[in-house]
Amino acid sequence: MVHEARGLDIHPQTVNRFRSSGDLRSVSLLEDVIYPDEITHVEAGVRWFKYLYNDNSEDEVIRRFHEIVRKRFRGNLKEPFNHEARAKVSTMKSSKYPLSGCITGSLLWF
Repeated sequence: MVHEARGLDIHPQTVNRFRSSGDLRSVSLLEDVIYPDEITHVEAGVRWFKYLYNDNSEDEVIRRFHEIVRKRFRGNLKEPFNHEARAKVSTMKSSKYPLSGCITGSLLWF
């Protein structure tokens, strides 16, 4: 889920690079095919993770996810963050267990 969400995060910059170089075909593919596909990948990951921990409160689900990520990944997540895309994927918000050292209370639970 972390890697898929990072794909959402860098999407706007990637589109801008292709647009500025005049590659409008790639821009179209990124916006019309790849971006919606990334959204569904992250949605599926969030849905399955929440399903696995269904008996827990929202805070516990977030805490468990952060525990796993901190165990398996090094360092904090770094900007940029695509908050709009992350909001499309999940309404769960994290203010207690941010995975980013630079943003607190963001949608960075996943």
